[in-house]
Amino acid sequence: MTRLVLPEHLAVLLSGRPYVDVIGTAAPWPVPVGWWERARVRVTELVEDPRGEASQSWTGWPEGTRDAAPFLQNLAMSLGGYVAIFAGDYAQFPEQLVDDYLSPGQRRAPMVARNWYMTDSEWPLFLLKYAAPDPTSRTQALDLSRDCVAFLSEVGPLRERGRALQGIYDRILGTPDLLEFHAHAGLPEIARLWRQSLLTETEHALLPEIAGWGAALSWSYEGLQAAHQALTQVTPGETVAQVVASMALCDDVETLPAGLAVAVGPAHFAEITEAFAERSARFDALEWLQANRGWIARALLAGEVDTCRAWLAMAAQVSRVVAGLPGPPSPSAAPDTVGFVTDLEELYTVRRGANPLVKALAAQPVRSPATPAPTAPTRIARLMAAEDVFEELDDPTVPAVRIGDPHAELADLVGLAPIKEQVQRVVAEARADQLRHAAGMPDQERSRHMAFVGNPGTAKTTVARLLARIYAQQGTLAHGHLVEASRLDLVGQYVGQTAPRVRKVFDKASGGVLFIDEAYALVPEDSHRDFGVEAVSTLLKLMEDRRDEVVVIVAGYPAEMQRFLAHNPGLASRFPKTLTFDDYDNNELVDIFSLIARQRGFTLGEGVDEALRHLIPDPHPAGFGNGRFVRNVFEEAVSIQAGRLIELVEPSAADVRTLLSVDLPRVAPPVRHELTGHYL
Repeated sequence: MTRLVLPEHLAVLLSGRPYVDVIGTAAPWPVPVGWWERARVRVTELVEDPRGEASQSWTGWPEGTRDAAPFLQNLAMSLGGYVAIFAGDYAQFPEQLVDDYLSPGQRRAPMVARNWYMTDSEWPLFLLKYAAPDPTSRTQALDLSRDCVAFLSEVGPLRERGRALQGIYDRILGTPDLLEFHAHAGLPEIARLWRQSLLTETEHALLPEIAGWGAALSWSYEGLQAAHQALTQVTPGETVAQVVASMALCDDVETLPAGLAVAVGPAHFAEITEAFAERSARFDALEWLQANRGWIARALLAGEVDTCRAWLAMAAQVSRVVAGLPGPPSPSAAPDTVGFVTDLEELYTVRRGANPLVKALAAQPVRSPATPAPTAPTRIARLMAAEDVFEELDDPTVPAVRIGDPHAELADLVGLAPIKEQVQRVVAEARADQLRHAAGMPDQERSRHMAFVGNPGTAKTTVARLLARIYAQQGTLAHGHLVEASRLDLVGQYVGQTAPRVRKVFDKASGGVLFIDEAYALVPEDSHRDFGVEAVSTLLKLMEDRRDEVVVIVAGYPAEMQRFLAHNPGLASRFPKTLTFDDYDNNELVDIFSLIARQRGFTLGEGVDEALRHLIPDPHPAGFGNGRFVRNVFEEAVSIQAGRLIELVEPSAADVRTLLSVDLPRVAPPVRHELTGHYL
């Protein structure tokens, strides 16, 4: 098999290095070491900059959020394209950039690829629109907008559009007449200037949506034509008109919008209309998406990876504008962007494994046709059973769990009095069921599956792990291990992949607890075509058929969990018990810090408790990190102490063991969600 090799400018996609990628004509950007740390500092500076304001109660954002925070998120989306496909580890890049300012409900589950699109073609005027009407505030809004764009122009795929926009801001700020106009004119007049005459031809070619969605569609359709023509020369396929018609049918468009005719011209519109009419009667969206995905995969095999990336970007822009006309872009089911990312990785990372059958047959002596075949057990079977044939095998054993004294560990956890009481009641019910069964009573058929609701860092995972060990200790579960799963573990990226994933994770949890954090990510609000629905259905059947093998615990934020349990009539009945994990109060947070320090061998100097209390926000904001917040502060304090110790000539053992108040950070560090341990 010929091994496909990515061109050098795309090699980072499969290198294992962190990168930001916007699928299209721009190359992915390898993230420099330390960039994210610097970026978080810069985001904080820009959001808190006095040139900005807190003019609105932004939907989904915490109360008091300053305007620059949503502007930076919108900017990170828009500089990638008015419809932008972010892929890889940073598919959520616009949200990850402003993560410190997001409310819990805004954070989306990780995805292989994410389609972002703007609903306002006047997005560069965001801060100006919400600034106070006086000239000084408006000028400052333009100046801050320019600085936000300059910062994000560091990111490779955002650079070209970012520099074009930065040049426009510079021209306005440096031209007295233009600046005067932006400081005093009404927003409709300013928007009209941008749309009609402010941009140069070069700037308009890079920022076509500024002229309106019709202009943007025309620009993207021209690009789709060019990319499609290049690909069909390599692998024949549909016409562009058939592709556009099929994407519209995938989105249940009933009548092609008149704006499409204006954007593509009468001749192309007639072709699209004809294809739309021919296909609408017996159109199967899933069948077309699979066929289109196969066509792109054949082009990838032919080495046309750059053209395929350009085609996908243009097609996504066309489909979303057509779905939204006469309004702004709307969600679209086509093309299959996740499938493209998956196929690219599969095709360019072919791993050839040695088939043991080849080695086994080669080792047999040459026999004539008359030589009888050996009787069982055959030589092939014996050879294939030999240890040297298989270099790697998945370990099928259940992870070893030290049961210990989980009741005592539960009792020792800081706070959580209502949770401890409910856990003991749940355990008592399970034990009583065992006694009733031993006494010859019928099976109570009690569901042990539970929902844990609460903010991050309130010990949901810790309690689930202890509960698994308690159940194993009393014989309710065979092993007592805990398997953590998320949407990424359970939901496939194409048809036929989801149910096997769910069964595999469920099998792994057999004899223990399956803990699904942020379970509501399985059923996103904005996707009726999502494979998460299949994951939930498969999970419900396994929970019923094998209810004595596995206890399933779903967890997440309270409001989102309520939506999740209401999504499917069978969900609420399968999770009859809900344990609510309240936020820790400040005294409990201090106790947790002290406990973590003791467990790590540290002692606390005078004033540490008070320094910690100054770092705890009061009142706690929505989605406060609780134990996760405390653990982050502790890790930062240990790091600061290390810097202080190396300045001492001969630090004593007491110096090394003691954390002082000066070791605590002056500002609470951003929450790191990858930390593990108690209270998380």
